[in-house]
Amino acid sequence: MTVPERSPAVGAAEEMRRRFDAVFAAPPVGRGADVASFLALRIGGDGFAFRIQHMSGLVAARKIVPLPGSASAMLGLAGIRGLVVPVFSLSVLMGYGSEPPRWLALCAGEAGDTIALGFSDFDGYVEALASDVRAVDVVEALASRRASFVRELVRGRGELRGVVDLSSVAKAAYATVSRQDR
Repeated sequence: MTVPERSPAVGAAEEMRRRFDAVFAAPPVGRGADVASFLALRIGGDGFAFRIQHMSGLVAARKIVPLPGSASAMLGLAGIRGLVVPVFSLSVLMGYGSEPPRWLALCAGEAGDTIALGFSDFDGYVEALASDVRAVDVVEALASRRASFVRELVRGRGELRGVVDLSSVAKAAYATVSRQDR
C-alpha cells in the first residue's frame, strides 16, 4: 500500500495552525503595563520587526509594475487602496540579496506620501513590555552592516530581533531613486 504524497498546501496550513496556536500558548503581556506592538518578519533568514505604530498597513503582495531603468531596490509601482504606490525591496535596501516579496509594509515616505516595502517572510504579531525593548549599543551597531536601519532590539518569537527604523529605510529608498536619476 502506498501512502499518498502530502500536498504543499497541507503543510502550509499545518504551519499556519502551529503559528496561530503558538500565539495563544505564549504568556500574555500584562495589560496594565506599557506595551509595545511589533510585526515580526524575516529577511535573508534573519529576524527583524517593525513597530506597528510606524506603519500604515500590511498587505499581501500584488501585481507590481516594474519601471524601466529603475534602481535595483525599486521594484516598481503597485495599486494599493486606490493609490499608486512605489514599492521598494526591503531585502535589497538592507544589504541582502533580492527576494521576491510576498508582503508589502506600508509606511510614510519622505514627503508624507505612502511607500511600500516588500519582503518575503512574515512571522506574525509580537508584543513586548516597553522596558524590554532596548537601544542597540555602539559596539553592536558597528558590528552590523545593517546598523543604519536598526536602532532597537526586541525579543519576539523566540529570538532577539532588530527593530527596523522605517523612516531611515524610506530615506534610503528615496536616495536610491535620486542616485539613479543622476
